[in-house]
Amino acid sequence: LEVLIAIAIFALISAMAYGALNQALRTRDRVEEEREFWNSLTLIFLRMEDDIGQARARGVRDVGGALLPPFVGQPTDARAVGASNLEFTRAGVPVFGDGVRSDMQRVGYRLAEGVLTRLAWVELDRSPQSQAQEAPLLTGVEELRLRFFSPVGKWEERWPPGADSLGKPAAGYELPRGVELTLKLTGRGEFTRLFLVYE
Repeated sequence: LEVLIAIAIFALISAMAYGALNQALRTRDRVEEEREFWNSLTLIFLRMEDDIGQARARGVRDVGGALLPPFVGQPTDARAVGASNLEFTRAGVPVFGDGVRSDMQRVGYRLAEGVLTRLAWVELDRSPQSQAQEAPLLTGVEELRLRFFSPVGKWEERWPPGADSLGKPAAGYELPRGVELTLKLTGRGEFTRLFLVYE
């Protein structure tokens, strides 16, 4: 009888210890998952801050030779592979080799099918063979909203102000003074950041 009681007590203690260990392991996994999420989100915002902060007023030529504004911002295109939400020319890109290449680069950000992607073109003015290099940054993005703070102190929903659906401005090629970006993530809520343009 004493042996049976001892075995029962040992089994009870083992079950309690296993439950506590299992809970500790699940908590550790959740903490690690949260840490990875916040780390990746922070790096994405830092990447965007670096890109937008280095924006320059240098327009580019598209494949047909038409001049595109230095900075273009528009609502999300519903098509699977639509236009970039944000596209602009930035400076500060490292130049290797003989140093002939410009330190400027055309970059963009696009939300399509729940994935936020960074785009980068090797050359500024595009040829028929030009292809953007795509780097997926974040999945589970339900919505991306942008606002642009103009030099006259107004918030604009599209940049350049008064631009048509092709990004052709009504007038001028000014850069915004700041960009407000809001990301709505599945199960995470909304995150809003303000990026300054330092030109």
